[in-house]
Amino acid sequence: MHKQLATTLLALGLLSLSVGAMAQDAVARDDLGRAVKLKILVDKVIGAGGEGGLGWGEQAVKETAEAGFNVFSPRIGGEDMEKVSQMTLWCGQHGIYHVPWMRGTLVAPEGPEADGKRVVWSNGAEQAMWSVNSEEFWQWTTNLVLQYAQLSVDMPDLIGVFLDYENYAPGPSGGWMLYGLMYDDVIMAMFAEDKGLELPELALAERAPWLEENGLHDDFRTFQIASWRERCKDLREAVDALNPSFQFFMYPSVGSLFMQEAGYREWGTEAAPVVIATPHTYGRPGAYLPQADALEANRQIVMREMAVPTDLGVDFLYTGGIDPAVRGADPEFSGKNALMMSEVGAGYWVFYEGPIYTETSHAEYMRWFKWANEAMDEGRFEPYQEPRETAESWVAQLLGALGDDQAELILPEVTGEREEFDRILLRFDNVLIVAAKAGEPVDIVMGHQSLGPQPIALRWEVRDGQLESIGTGEVAPGTQGSIAFTPEADGVFIIPLTAGGSAYWVVSTNAPLGISAASYARFIFSSDADRARRVPLHFYVPDGLAEFNISIAGQGGGEMVRVDVLNPQGETVATGQTTEAARETIVVTAGDDAGDVWSVILREADSGAFEDNSIRLDNRVSPIFSLSKEHVFRVAR
Repeated sequence: MHKQLATTLLALGLLSLSVGAMAQDAVARDDLGRAVKLKILVDKVIGAGGEGGLGWGEQAVKETAEAGFNVFSPRIGGEDMEKVSQMTLWCGQHGIYHVPWMRGTLVAPEGPEADGKRVVWSNGAEQAMWSVNSEEFWQWTTNLVLQYAQLSVDMPDLIGVFLDYENYAPGPSGGWMLYGLMYDDVIMAMFAEDKGLELPELALAERAPWLEENGLHDDFRTFQIASWRERCKDLREAVDALNPSFQFFMYPSVGSLFMQEAGYREWGTEAAPVVIATPHTYGRPGAYLPQADALEANRQIVMREMAVPTDLGVDFLYTGGIDPAVRGADPEFSGKNALMMSEVGAGYWVFYEGPIYTETSHAEYMRWFKWANEAMDEGRFEPYQEPRETAESWVAQLLGALGDDQAELILPEVTGEREEFDRILLRFDNVLIVAAKAGEPVDIVMGHQSLGPQPIALRWEVRDGQLESIGTGEVAPGTQGSIAFTPEADGVFIIPLTAGGSAYWVVSTNAPLGISAASYARFIFSSDADRARRVPLHFYVPDGLAEFNISIAGQGGGEMVRVDVLNPQGETVATGQTTEAARETIVVTAGDDAGDVWSVILREADSGAFEDNSIRLDNRVSPIFSLSKEHVFRVAR
């Protein structure tokens, strides 16, 4: 056992609290996640400082229990042991359990104190967090976790700690979940000493390549994981000395090397299985996926992710996540998603953000969660397959994104001539805007490119100007297919597209079309050929407009993008790129070129990978990108 750990444990032993027995729990602790499904609420709305919320207090616990949840984890107060104790008392009185939320990362200061001990990724990016290999990280983690474990000895309604290992630190990174292999001075020196190596002077970005070039990277990986496991094992043993039933709840979990290879293996025991809380089912895999398709896609995600700890042979309980702030995670879908995931796994958890406590959205989410909780308590899981009771929420979201300017759109001429386009890949959820004439068949050829381990077909739905559905269909993975319909009236038609994580593109069309950029239009440049193309995206700047904004975003900390803005003469008049900021907004002066067609080109930034990115147009211009100048949708104000 590490010396610092022994010192911490000794100190905590002198601080033992006697607070008396808790109120009788409605659910036996040993049944949680087994005979009784885990129903976990991580609260940012009711009592955790959310807009209109109640503030920290007992009422939030009461409402959580009344909705049928059996585990409560407030997002504030976790480092104040008096608040943790009080919250546990309230949870016990209302028949539910308490799990304090704890950020699993620790900010590292600037200066020599943390030099060489911060997070360093394989690409050389350094972030202002103490590395998982540093003594400071483990001293802090151990101290806080053991305080919770000590409290749980006399307060059995405190059943574990909810560790959040998402990467919230600013700046370029190597991933959004922690931790992957690190290349800080601490672990490099430890490895060199173990191997008897004399390391050369290596810049941060040279370390991973040097290990690869010298045939040492596999040994380095094995060594680092072993050091993590030793640390995790020591912590588990220290916790067991206090309370062997104390559990580690871990987010984002599946996909994190540290969590899978160290946390799962060392923190999960038969008496205290690790609780896996994942984010990959937060909403729909595609915001415009119909409910039944989205639930089935999420079911496949749950089964695929459960196979990871199963294959490792560890003790675990799997809970799929829900986040109301994610597009497509409306109240009814979220309730049915909870029921579906609980049928397959040990229960579900909610990262409760997005709704405002005083508005109807909060009441609706609680109504549907209560519906799901009561159904699973009664052993009824099939109701998640029932048809929707409420209209699909994406319709309202789409109206909000497009704004109120549809009536003022001046549509491009509809000639019926087919036009083919250079390939520019779209990804995730997008919306096509199409101009068409009554009785004239529309045929839009789409291509699908499979990405990810389980490609999802490109699904589409055509809606008229009143957003009434007039047709649906799909394009199978890796193929080309048509979006075909014959309108009954002249006008504009809206086609939501979604393919999960796969990509797709417009091959050709016989009707003018554009891509909505009122909300972010999302692209991916997945090959050198795609990145080498300079495909212009055309849009209209209304007459009299002095300036407008264009916003761009990369994907994660390591993927960057640059946008060039071209005036009607094809001259670059503005440019901007993402760097350490997740998003960047470029202010463009229109000058005498207002009242004409402009364009943008997406290309590589000065640093980072040029792959996933997105772009949004200011709603003062026509927020629709067209693939040819003849297809531009103009706006009159």
